[in-house]
Amino acid sequence: MTHARIKRSFQLILLISAVATLQFCASQKNALESKDIAETYRQAMEFYEKENYLRAEETFTFILYNDPGGEFADDAQFYLAETYFAKEEFLLAISEYDRLIRRMKNSPYVEAAFWKKTESYCELSPDFRLEREMTDKALRNLYDFLEIYPESKYRAKANARIIEMREKLAMKLLASAKLYSTLREYESSLYYYDSIITDYPDTQANVMARLGKADAMVNLERWDEARQLLNSIAIEGRETLSQKDLLKFKAMGNKVIEQTTSQGS
Repeated sequence: MTHARIKRSFQLILLISAVATLQFCASQKNALESKDIAETYRQAMEFYEKENYLRAEETFTFILYNDPGGEFADDAQFYLAETYFAKEEFLLAISEYDRLIRRMKNSPYVEAAFWKKTESYCELSPDFRLEREMTDKALRNLYDFLEIYPESKYRAKANARIIEMREKLAMKLLASAKLYSTLREYESSLYYYDSIITDYPDTQANVMARLGKADAMVNLERWDEARQLLNSIAIEGRETLSQKDLLKFKAMGNKVIEQTTSQGS
């Protein structure tokens, strides 16, 4: 073997050795980083459980930035959203839950993230006297959630939230109906009362809408329609009336009986 060939062979051995060394160092570095990330995640969860949400937020964000595809990425993403939810920063929570749902579709946290995103919209739903945009978004997300996860462990909560959101929408219509009744614009009030009676039969506002419509019918001297509405309340809904509304119900009933009796005679 010539000197040149020996030199080339020696160089090749050195190259192979260098590559092997680099690979070994890289694997050691990865192992060290993995260990560090695991410890960082443990610290983040400790901050979260102690309700130190600012430190938890910072630490979960650090994990996502430094190890976005790692073992703890979806855990960090979910609990980052949870820190915002716990702080009642619901728009930020929605954004982070949504990021997990879109980017980590195989994560076991997806269903819980979808539910908590939906709950965030529910929490953002304001009093019925205010704008209904968030209430509408909450309802859409609730219906979507139940369509995707019909057997979810959150199903009962979702159905309860649906009733809550529908009650708000019905109450908003009821407020408009009552305003027109106060202004003695009874024909206009009927539009809103009928919308509640038709579209929100499962709400407490439905009983109030029937009572309000009956009052409009009395004022319009449409006695038969008023009687039918009062009879429907007597059959279903009378027990939910407040004392004040119960007195109003009885007074209207007496007036209708008086009018229909006098007309019959």
